[in-house]
Amino acid sequence: MFDSASKLSYPLTRTWIPHILLGFGILFLIRKWAGNYLRQLFFASTYNKMLGTYHVTCRELKRQHFDSMKNHPSTDPVLRKKGALRILEIGPGPGYNFEFYPPNSELTVVEVNPFFEDEFFKKQADHPHIKMDRFVVGSAEDMKDVPDNSIDIVVSTMVLCSVGTVEGALKEIHRVLAPGGKYYFWEHILEGEHWWVRMIQHIASHRLCPYQFVFAGCKLNRKSDEIIKRNRVGFSHVDQQRFRTPQKGGLQAILIFHSSHLKGIATK
Repeated sequence: MFDSASKLSYPLTRTWIPHILLGFGILFLIRKWAGNYLRQLFFASTYNKMLGTYHVTCRELKRQHFDSMKNHPSTDPVLRKKGALRILEIGPGPGYNFEFYPPNSELTVVEVNPFFEDEFFKKQADHPHIKMDRFVVGSAEDMKDVPDNSIDIVVSTMVLCSVGTVEGALKEIHRVLAPGGKYYFWEHILEGEHWWVRMIQHIASHRLCPYQFVFAGCKLNRKSDEIIKRNRVGFSHVDQQRFRTPQKGGLQAILIFHSSHLKGIATK
């Protein structure tokens, strides 16, 4: 009986092996040549649905974090008279932070995902209190289109998790800030209390994990707090604190995997 089963399975196996190998080959080519394009397109089209709840939950906490921004004087005399600022936000996505910026401020964004550009300028109607100035396609580690010492405020929220190197991003942020300028950051970091959460964060952060494709290379196990604290780029002052975002039940309980957060302000 086993011999007859083996005889039947052998030709079937021989038939399917080339198809399986072809399938893996196609997947490899897609990932190599179109993976980043598809990942950016997918992320831009699903970001609001995936993370909208998170931003609603944290809205008032973020409002408090950004509140001191209104007291910062611009280095531009024209903007300073209006109480406005020149703001650069890195990786704004659909623009959840725009509502927190002082009136009449000029906003430039650096966004690695070009599929957010149309949405950026459409947001002008929703936020008439600020001017949507420039959309720059680029990464946090290479903002060559932004001049030195030209920005009053730099903002990043949930961005350092997906940059190539946190140190490289901080170096560029320090470069573009005007003297006395401030960097407002709000980032999720490696879990500090629950070992099982850390374990899953490490697994999800592996380059072969599907989570990396779905969430645009987000590393749940980043230690951005330690890197910022070392302050190798030379900020004159860094004020930061760890905290945990509010937790809810049901399906939203999965947010515990990026509940451990860091917020702060670094001054050039």
